[in-house]
Amino acid sequence: MPVYILKNEMPYDELLNWIEYFKRRPIGWREDQRTYMLLRTQGVKESAEKLFPTLDMIKRNSIKLEKPDQATPKGKFLELMRKAKNGDANSLF
Repeated sequence: MPVYILKNEMPYDELLNWIEYFKRRPIGWREDQRTYMLLRTQGVKESAEKLFPTLDMIKRNSIKLEKPDQATPKGKFLELMRKAKNGDANSLF
C-alpha cells in the first residue's frame, strides 16, 4: 500500500498504537538478539542491554508490564490449603 493512501486512510488511534508497538518492539531487535547470542559464544561477558539499545528498550518495557503473580494463593486461602489433609475425604455428601 502506498504511503499517501496509508496517510489518508489510517485512523489516528491506529497510528498511536503502532507507535506504542514499535516502542515495545523496536525494529531490528531480533537481529540484535541473534548477534548478542553469537557474541556470547565467542566469550563476550557484557550484558545485552549495554551492547544493544533495542534490547534495553525491550527489557525496560517488560519490567514495566510485569505484574505480581496473581495465581499464587495468598492470605486465608493459602493458610487453608496448607492445613488441608486428605482432600474432601472428611466431608459428607
